[in-house]
Amino acid sequence: MSYEWGDTLFRTRDEMLDAIAEGWATALGHASPAETLRNFHEATDAELAAAAIDGWGLDQPRGRRFSLDGERPSHMTEHEYTAADLAEAFARVRAWHEQNAPQSD
Repeated sequence: MSYEWGDTLFRTRDEMLDAIAEGWATALGHASPAETLRNFHEATDAELAAAAIDGWGLDQPRGRRFSLDGERPSHMTEHEYTAADLAEAFARVRAWHEQNAPQSD
């Protein structure tokens, strides 16, 4: 099975989930490191996962890929993950950002 998010293919489901979590926490790379850490400090991993699912419609059926196709299942269904799986990805991404945060003087 291949895993896709944002027109990028990933080798594993965890790599894809980490990319989703990273994208949400960093506003797709637009948030500063301080803003990213603040995002993590203001919500639990489960809350961040729920916000990403709702905000990006990850649990909603997707449109047709081609005109003759039927409606596609949700991203979560197609790639076989749950809100708890995404929360675990937020925990991994949170730990990385906390460990690699710029040190203030």
